[in-house]
Amino acid sequence: MKTKSYCLAAMAATAISAAGLSHAESMRLEWVIQGQFAGPIVAFDKGYYKEAGIEMSLQPAGPDLKPTTMVATGVDSFGIGHPHQMIAARSNDVPLVTVSQWGQKSATTYVTRKDSGIESLADMPGKSVGLWFGGDEHEFLAMLANEGIEQGDVKIISQGYDIISWLNGDYDVTQVARYNELLLIYANGYPPEKLNFLNAEDAGVTFVSGGLFTTEKQISEHPEVVQAVVTASLRGWKEAFEDPEAAAEIVMKYNTELEHDFQVAQIKAMNDIACAGPSLEGRFGESEMADWETVQGILLEAGLIDSEIDLSKGFTNQFVDAAPAEYRDIPCS
Repeated sequence: MKTKSYCLAAMAATAISAAGLSHAESMRLEWVIQGQFAGPIVAFDKGYYKEAGIEMSLQPAGPDLKPTTMVATGVDSFGIGHPHQMIAARSNDVPLVTVSQWGQKSATTYVTRKDSGIESLADMPGKSVGLWFGGDEHEFLAMLANEGIEQGDVKIISQGYDIISWLNGDYDVTQVARYNELLLIYANGYPPEKLNFLNAEDAGVTFVSGGLFTTEKQISEHPEVVQAVVTASLRGWKEAFEDPEAAAEIVMKYNTELEHDFQVAQIKAMNDIACAGPSLEGRFGESEMADWETVQGILLEAGLIDSEIDLSKGFTNQFVDAAPAEYRDIPCS
């Protein structure tokens, strides 16, 4: 059985750092060093931060190390996070700002076996779904609401961060990260042709995926540093997407616990998540107001924030727009 690894040894093993440069900065990832973060890792390995005079370190995260908290408290200067996290933070007067939006669709999808009788959301009444709680569940709940389905008509289960319960038939639909659990489902005998997918983007209620964020203070006091980090990261992502095999080899230099083929698949999945919206027009890295408005609407409906924030302060495209156009034109099939 293949399951998702949360090896603490791997987390501790690889904070990636360089020394002796003019600006010491740190970027808090969302989890362990893996293909999910191939862009910054490639940029670090190839010296793109160093070229810009940045002494960059890439720090792993985990259940008790949240990027938003680490950046808000000044432990790290940059982090990887999602619009719903930025909105929630700013609603509590924590001035975080997304400076480069790498994911352009939801990082998650919802899958079921072909023989489950579930082909669309309309088939969910009387069925069961496993969701990650703590905020991640609200995308699917919004999908149900958008379809006019009462939550009480669906059995909602708090699932773990693995696929075992779904494989065992404990519930019909499972929430999966496109770059992790979904790949594990494929590896355990369920290729795409044996599955049905319920996607947030089809329901119009997407929690658009992650990107690079920092603080208002960093932007105002060190805009040249922000520009350097944004540009180098975009460059790293473009090269990772153009050659996932080579990028996987680089990632594995910094975490020897990883499997090459899985890392290649993970980088390709991140490419798919990036290939929507502005990326299809050669504008990889941009945030779009409509996506943020959708996310804020979901948070308000769920009672996760009390009132609207000024979304125009939650993100900026100024640094992405100033990056070389060649780094923003990524391969999309």
